[in-house]
Amino acid sequence: MTAIDLRTLLYNKSLHRIYRPSPLRETMVFVVDQGSAFDASLEKIWRYLQTPPDVHNHPANQNVRAEMQPDNSMVMTFENDGPGGVKVTNKLKFTMFPPVGFLTEYIGGPLTGSKMMQYYTPMGDKTGVTVAGEFTSAMVPENQLRPMVLQNLEQAFNDDQQNLKQFK
Repeated sequence: MTAIDLRTLLYNKSLHRIYRPSPLRETMVFVVDQGSAFDASLEKIWRYLQTPPDVHNHPANQNVRAEMQPDNSMVMTFENDGPGGVKVTNKLKFTMFPPVGFLTEYIGGPLTGSKMMQYYTPMGDKTGVTVAGEFTSAMVPENQLRPMVLQNLEQAFNDDQQNLKQFK
């Protein structure tokens, strides 16, 4: 089946009972990013994930606000440069599943409706990290969405790798 046939199949009206895209889903890509490893133990990563935004810092994110939720999740709102350099506000919900990983749901911003799971694999004094998710956008064209997501994942990994070197 070709990509065009698959897309037609996914958006076929009779299948909406099985797979129902949200109204905002104008573009969608499924991404699996694997093979990276943090130079830190799994225990150290979980301690790092529990720190405030000034320690668990991603410089591209500005005006970061985080609110803990009663269901073992956190909602984070921040601004960064979006498509075309326009300042955008993002709102993400993180649900933690220690020590395995966490689920991220994009509940506001250019990737609203996207969901990804980040999970960890212990490797002694290193920890493997894998991200798998469905990324959607009503703002970003399909041919730009996958490269944008992969670039953002790489930047977040590099930020965390650097922060973990300084984290005790």
